Order: sequence, then C-alpha cells, then structure tokens
Amino acid sequence: MRKWIGTILIVLCSWLTAFNQIKTDSSADLENDEPTTYFLEHRGCKTVVRIPVYAYVYVPVMKEPVKMVEPAKPQRIPFLQVHGNVMYNVNYYSNIDTPFNEQHVYQHTIQTYLDITVKGQYPMRVYLTNRFSNSNLFRNFSDLNLNYNNTQFTQKIKTQVREKFLASLPSPKVPDSLQHELDLAIKKLKMLEGWIKNPGLIQKMVEERERKMRDSLKGKMDSTFRLPTVEVPAVKDSLLARLDLDSNSIYQQYTLKKQQADSLRNRVVVLQQMIKTAKGQTQEAIRKVCSDIEQAKSPAKLKEIMADHHIGDSILPKGYKTLMAIRSFGIGRSVVNYSELSAKNISVNGFQAEYNPDAYYAVATGSVDYRFRDFIVKGPKQSGQYLTVLRYGRGLKDGNNIIFTWFGGRRQLYNAGTVDTSQGPSQPVAVQTPSSALMGFTLEGTCRLTKNIMLTAEVAKSSYPVYALDSAGKSSLPSQMLEMSNRHNEAYSLKADGFFPKTQTTVRGTFKRLGANFQSFSTFTDGSAQTAWSAHVQQLFFKRQLTLTLGANTNDFSNPFIGSQYKSTTVFKSVQATWRRAKWPVVSVGYFPSSQITKLGDGQYQENLFYTLTGNVTHSYNVRQLMMNSSLVYTQFYNRSTDSGFVYFNTKNLLLSQSFFLQQLTLQANASGAFNQDYKLYTLEGRALYNINKYISLGAGIKYNRQTVFNIDQLGYSAETTLQIPKLGQIQFSADKGFIPGMNKQLVPNNTGRATYFKTF
Repeated sequence: MRKWIGTILIVLCSWLTAFNQIKTDSSADLENDEPTTYFLEHRGCKTVVRIPVYAYVYVPVMKEPVKMVEPAKPQRIPFLQVHGNVMYNVNYYSNIDTPFNEQHVYQHTIQTYLDITVKGQYPMRVYLTNRFSNSNLFRNFSDLNLNYNNTQFTQKIKTQVREKFLASLPSPKVPDSLQHELDLAIKKLKMLEGWIKNPGLIQKMVEERERKMRDSLKGKMDSTFRLPTVEVPAVKDSLLARLDLDSNSIYQQYTLKKQQADSLRNRVVVLQQMIKTAKGQTQEAIRKVCSDIEQAKSPAKLKEIMADHHIGDSILPKGYKTLMAIRSFGIGRSVVNYSELSAKNISVNGFQAEYNPDAYYAVATGSVDYRFRDFIVKGPKQSGQYLTVLRYGRGLKDGNNIIFTWFGGRRQLYNAGTVDTSQGPSQPVAVQTPSSALMGFTLEGTCRLTKNIMLTAEVAKSSYPVYALDSAGKSSLPSQMLEMSNRHNEAYSLKADGFFPKTQTTVRGTFKRLGANFQSFSTFTDGSAQTAWSAHVQQLFFKRQLTLTLGANTNDFSNPFIGSQYKSTTVFKSVQATWRRAKWPVVSVGYFPSSQITKLGDGQYQENLFYTLTGNVTHSYNVRQLMMNSSLVYTQFYNRSTDSGFVYFNTKNLLLSQSFFLQQLTLQANASGAFNQDYKLYTLEGRALYNINKYISLGAGIKYNRQTVFNIDQLGYSAETTLQIPKLGQIQFSADKGFIPGMNKQLVPNNTGRATYFKTF
C-alpha cells in the first residue's frame, strides 16, 4: 500500500513541476507581451492596484522540428520529342462521276504528320505524302515538307512571358492578410481611443494630478499660505518636472496609451497604402497586359512589354528574338502567297522563307504546280514551270510597310497551244502548252489608317510574253522589264479592308488593272488588257443574331479553265443570310456562283459557271432526354444543259433529314426529291450506327431510288465499321452500292469502298 501511495505522489509531483514550468514560461511570455488594458482595483483608502487585462488567451506553441526536404531534380528534357500520326487510305470507285468517264479506279494515299520539338523549345513540322492511282485523270505525286512552326514557337514564348507576368503580381493572399492585419489594428486603435477618451479616466487623472501637486507643495508655503517669491510659470514647470509619477500613475498610463494609439494610427495608414498598392493591378489592367502580350507582332514589341513590367528574358530560350522573327521557313512542298501582282497561292516544291524582325526579307524558289487544282485534274502535256522570288521591305508584314518584290522564272501560257512534234508518226498528235520566261518587279505598300482599317496598293512591271516579242527577239528580260516607255506590261492593284465596331460592319474591296502584256505568277495571261474588281460587305443585325453577307466581283482571270464567254464586264453576285439564336433553329439562305469542270476531250477541260440557290434549316433539341437533330435543305441549280454534262441541270432538290441519338445507337432517316423539266427522282434512306464498346462500332444503311418517266426502281445499301485496337491504331472500312448519273439521263450502278488506317503517337 505504501508502495502505491509513493508512486502516486511521484506522478503528482511530476505533473506539478511540468505545470509550474509551463506557467513560468507563459508568465515570461506574458511579461514580454503588451496587455490590452488595465483594471484599476482600490484596496484601502489610498491603495490602487493595476491588474493587466489581455483580450486573448495566451497558448504556448510547441515548435516542430524542421524536416529537410531535398529539392526536386529538374525533369530531363530529351533532345528530340516527336508526336504526330500516320495514315493509309485507299478509295475504290467502280465509276467516276460525270463528266469524267473511268471505271474501277483505285486511289492510295500514305501520309505522315510529325511535330518535332528540339530541346523542348524549338518546334518543327514534317509532312510526308505519297499518292498514287491507276487513273489517267489523277496525278501521282510524292511530297515532303519540312517547315519551322513559327506559330507554335511564338505562342509558347508568349505563354511563358504571360505566366512570368502573372507570377510577378502580388499573391491574392497578400491583400487578404494585409486586410486582416488592418482590421485588427483598427479594432485595437478603437479600444485605445475609447480608453483614452473615457470621462471617468480623465476625472481620475485630474484628481491624481491635484493630489500630487498638493503633496509636492506642502511645506513650501508660509504660515500665511502665501507662495514663495518665485514666478508662477517657473514654479509650475519645476513642479511638473519634479512630478514623482511611478509606474502605477494614471497619468503615465495615459501617456503610454496615447503613444500606442499614435503608433497604431501610423500603422493603419501604412497598411492602407500597402493594400492600395497590392490591389493597384486591377483585373482590367491585368487583362490588358495579357492582351498586349498576345497581340505582340514582333520580338521588339514583346521586349518592350517585358521591360515595362520588369520581366527578365532569362526564362526564354536562346535566340528567341531571331526565331520569333522567322515568319515562315519551309523545305519541300510549300505555299507561296506574297502579293496580288507577284506570286499568290502558288504551290512550290523547293525552298521558302520569310524573316521580319523590323525589316522584311523573303525568298522562295522551286518548281511550280500552277494551281492547287493540278493536284486533282491532269492538264495537257505541259512544259515545266519554276519561279524565284526575292523580297525586301521596311516594317512588319501585317502592319505598316513598304515592300519591293522581284520575281522571275518560267510559266505556262494557256492561251497559246502548239502541236507536240516529238510524237512519232504512229502516235496520236498531242497538244502541248508552251512556256514563257518572265521577269518582273512590284512595289507594295500597306497603311493601317486605324486599328481596323487597312489599305494596300501595289504597282508592277514585267517582261513580255513570248508571243509579244519583236521579230528579232533580241530584247533581254531585264530590258523589257525596265522599258518605261511601254505601258502594256504594267499592272496596278488596290485593296481595302475595314471593320466598324459600332455598326458591326466588315467591308472588303479590291481593284486590279492588268496590261495586255503583263505576266506574273498570280494571274492568267490572255493577251488582252484586263480590269477586275470585287466588293464584299458583312453586316450583323439584332445583337449579332442575323449575319448578312453581300458580294460582287468580276472575273479575276486567275483560272484558265473558265469559259471564254465570261468577260471582265460580267459581274458575279452573291448574297447569304444566316440567323442564329439560342434554342432556335439555325436558318441560312444563299445565292452565289458555282462551277463545274467538264472534260471536252483528251487532255482538254472547261469550267462552267452558273448560279446556285441554297437554303437550309437545322435544329438540335431534346425530347424527353432524347437528343435529336432535324435538317431541311433546298438547292436549285440555274444552269443549262450546254453548261454541263451533269444530269441534274436546272434542277430543284429538297432534302429532309432526321437523326436520333440513343446513347450508343445513332439512327438517321433521309428523304429527298430532285425535280427538273424531264423527270423526278425520289429517294428514301435509313442508316444506323451502333457503338458496341469503345473498341468496335458497326453501321449499315439502305437507300431506295424511284425515277419517274423511266419508271426505274433501284435499291442501294451501305455498311461501315470502325475498330479501335489498343497500341495499334484505328481501322475503318466502308462500302456503298449506289447510283450516279449516266448517259440518257438515267442512273447507273456505282460501287465505292474505303479502307483507312490511322495511328496517333
């Protein structure tokens, strides 16, 4: 029993020792802390004891040992990072649609697209395309294109600068913590001012002061209660100086509290200024700086923004100014789109680069496919084409600038056919399109009148076509180009672009005047003077819900396939209106020119232009949580039988389509009718697509055709499937038994098929 009592006493003593230690520590900390106020307690007639009052309860904090954390190792960036995709596609046609007549055509396409990043900073892009076919109509070609991805690099630089700017702003927690400290300081200041201005305290101070003065003057007065012969002010100052106020004096408490209040007032002013500074960068100002960074068009402008906001460029990759100034760089197949009178939308297989820090430099050279249409339709036997373009200017390409362009090379003449004499006597005679060497220069200037209004003017002069040379033919290309007395080889161009925010109006217009002997890689030369213009207006109405677009233009002589009956005085008009409103159907109506290429003979084609009227209504909606889509489309061709071999000339077409989306199942039903002066064609079609799981989907359809006058009923069908194989890629198959227009205005069977392999990595 004694043993247990001894143990309990030892434990109690340990507890008491620990409690006293904590109390001692707490008392020591309390002594070092400033009390909120004091409570005065009277003990006896002349005894006053100050009891400190704290507005909080002190809680001792036990500091935890600091854990040493090793800094994270920087992530290793590989020298090359490659992402992209590879695709193989094969198409099969049992018949080619009119006006081309071929059967059992296979067309294979192999394409690889790669995004390559060097050292995690420098992006490049590679395209490799190979297309081959057993058709005589389609060109076989292989293309390799390696280009520097300026857009991706510039966007990455701007993103880094924007993130650095946002990181330099005060943290959102800083104003909150400052505001919390300010609130506490104001609260404490109010408590002190309340204590200082307390009437009872002031009365106590007066009484205490009077008592002290009486005690200090006692014994210094004579029996007649007269003051010594000392001046009153001096006595008063002496008395105040010799006031023996100890730490328990109310007057000293008052003075101390007043000093604390003054200090808090200064602290409140400082905190208010700090909060104002922290909140000085408003959201609007931040958005403006971010917008300026995003819209910076040159390294110099970006550097200026960085300097204004004290952002260092150490975070940016080496040579970023030079790489941002490289607007384009390509080896292999690329597009040259420089100016209206030199080279515009030309497909070049060679080298092309643009560099624009402050001055502007550009170079392009290589062989030419005159237009992109040459990828689709083979022309007659043609001589080779090539170009070389050199450009130099001052200013930014998409800002105010003046640019000089020199171009030269060889191009085809579509208005002068010759017989190919290289053909053997037993071989059919072929028409060859001759070529002509050319050389020229242009001077182009761009002026931004306002942020939204821009004017571009260009003048040009070139050498003569081969058929316009003098009989001696001794004149060199430079001498022809610089012959200032001849005005037939000159050209002029004017473009205007404007946007008016108040009325939400967009206006574009062009005017072009070409001399009879002017030639370049932008226009089709026909041996006559040419004048072309175009105008385009887009207007938004009813709070951007209605978009109305109007356009008019003359023949721009950029397409050699257009029929010769279309002169420069022919005006092509277009109008389109689109209505969009939330939860309403989208309605669109348009009237504009269309075209169709017609095969006239072996290696001869003609493109006919005619007007088309279209109107469609599309609406997506839910019915009892079932997603649906409805479409109504009307089309009318205003062409003639002489314009086209297309059987649907001058035809009205009406299509109604309804789709249902039932989770994994998609259903579609179509009904259409085509009506012209000779017959009516009615079509009904149903399709279904079912996603079995995320790897497999199956689809099938059936189509019924009814053609009047000929009393022909035809039934077609289709099927498709998609296989998603992990780590291998996606494989798609589709087959369709349908019908296309044939001779004698009847539909003939046509089978098509497609197989595609696609892999992203």
